[in-house]
Amino acid sequence: MHTGGVIVPLTDGEAILRCETREISILVAREEITITEARYAAGEQVAGPHVHHEHTDAFYVLEGELTFELGREPETLTVSSGGFVAAPPGVAHSFRNDSDRPARWLTIHAPDGGFAAFMRGAREGVEVEWDISAVPAGGGLPASEAIVSPDVGGKRRESGNRLCRLRCALPDLCLVEWHLCGPHPDLPVHDQDQRFDSFFVIEAELGAMLAGRSQTVGPGTTALAPARRAAHAQLLRARARADAEPPHTRRRLRRAPPLRLGLNSPRAEPSGR
Repeated sequence: MHTGGVIVPLTDGEAILRCETREISILVAREEITITEARYAAGEQVAGPHVHHEHTDAFYVLEGELTFELGREPETLTVSSGGFVAAPPGVAHSFRNDSDRPARWLTIHAPDGGFAAFMRGAREGVEVEWDISAVPAGGGLPASEAIVSPDVGGKRRESGNRLCRLRCALPDLCLVEWHLCGPHPDLPVHDQDQRFDSFFVIEAELGAMLAGRSQTVGPGTTALAPARRAAHAQLLRARARADAEPPHTRRRLRRAPPLRLGLNSPRAEPSGR
């Protein structure tokens, strides 16, 4: 791997859990952002109600559907493949697979908040403190503070053979989904002075240049360009991009129009939460 950039296929993710009904892998583990990929069988509970105080917990559904409960007076909603949900600090959330088929999704913690260490500790049977708490007596913030962006929602801009959809813009996380129809002209190579860029390719291929090395990134692969350490360019056809930036560089976006390992308490077991 070339210094300054990281390419992580799903098959190379760090295994946290492997069993018949649940699978969890760490794709990215950085102070700025941690991304995991999880697959749960039909009817599985993923995470019970909890809150984070210092980081955003976000979810992008790759296959199947997930049912979330969000906010002080919990609102229940189901998000299917291509849907996105983000719970900013202080917003209580829980989720499960209520469907009759498996669900697969990405979980994004920005910043990490100790999540990667917690997952690794749980795998090894070691308790690790991290940024998670039981829902406070007052219930936390209302559901309106969450970001809910189903596949048909979100602000979008279309130009030529590309479609850009803004799924989330929070102080610690920006998620943009790109649809590039056919080969696309090179975007300029640029340095990351403040932003930590990560790219997850859902369909087709992304051509990336990381620290001067040109690479082709296929479906199910994560590419990272760390701040102050790498340059990158995105090419060809791809979907989904997550950026972690300092708080002053992103504006707050309110909720879009609606459309565990079996965790029962915040400290019980790891989950794809």
